[in-house]
Amino acid sequence: MAATIIPPAHKSPDAISAGLLFAISNVTISALQPVITRYAALRIDPLLFCASSVMIAAGCAATMLTCTGEIGVLFELRYLPRLFAISMAGTVATTLALIYGLTKIDAVAGVILLEIEPVYSLILAAAFLKERPSSRQLLATVIILTAIGYVFGGGGAFRPFYAALLILLTPFFWQSSHVLSLKVMPPLTPSVITGARYVYAAIALLAILLGREHSSLAVPAVPGVVIPAVFTGAFVYFMGSFTWYGAISRLSLAWTTALVIPAVPIVSLIFAMIFLGERPSAHEIAGIASAVIGILALVLGSDARRYIVPAPGIYE
Repeated sequence: MAATIIPPAHKSPDAISAGLLFAISNVTISALQPVITRYAALRIDPLLFCASSVMIAAGCAATMLTCTGEIGVLFELRYLPRLFAISMAGTVATTLALIYGLTKIDAVAGVILLEIEPVYSLILAAAFLKERPSSRQLLATVIILTAIGYVFGGGGAFRPFYAALLILLTPFFWQSSHVLSLKVMPPLTPSVITGARYVYAAIALLAILLGREHSSLAVPAVPGVVIPAVFTGAFVYFMGSFTWYGAISRLSLAWTTALVIPAVPIVSLIFAMIFLGERPSAHEIAGIASAVIGILALVLGSDARRYIVPAPGIYE
């Protein structure tokens, strides 16, 4: 089956409006991820939770692609290596790194560490997508890094270090997968990229789970595992990825990241206080506020439009 072609309407007002709608929807969904992952990390075997949630997301994605007639695109040989790489970086690496990091670090500290994502986005977009940063963006990047360093040096919020490092690397894997995605979007649609993220990841995580000596596949029948896994897979993972790819297929990657990230920590803090009973310290609040200022500077200092420069023969 031929891949679905997206017309190059990335500069039109309608495309930008649709991209903004996807980005705003993504804020609430993204804000839930560190909170529900922290909840699961304290109550459910991390690998079991990741595999179960991703399999739910894969089921949702496969159903969507079957309805749209795009399911065959997932297995086209010319796209297979890239789609597999997108899945390994964007889903397998991120889900495992985030949940194992959050087994030791609370959701509030995790949210602060995840705020480094616009920095990764800016670097990767400049290196691979030719989106050149302005001087304002570079200054904003310094502010974000300083804010994270301020919290890091102010106490034990980011201890143990290996757990903090896992969370710190999670946005790098996310952004790496986004860069890989943009190279084939178009001709591939956000639906196909979303499907690839979870179908291949579900296979990989299930294989890892089955290969583990003390794997207990009877546990998913317990409501305490099923409910968080279904919610995470269907809403946080599937809808989160679909809205994200809908946004970056129409808007600049660096700009979209910088738009979404400032709101996410604020909403995440509210969710963490409501659902987990966590309370940020004054030091952490100051660090978050400083990082948000830097991220807002990124938004004001960049262009929202996405400029598509397809590789030769990409529309064949």
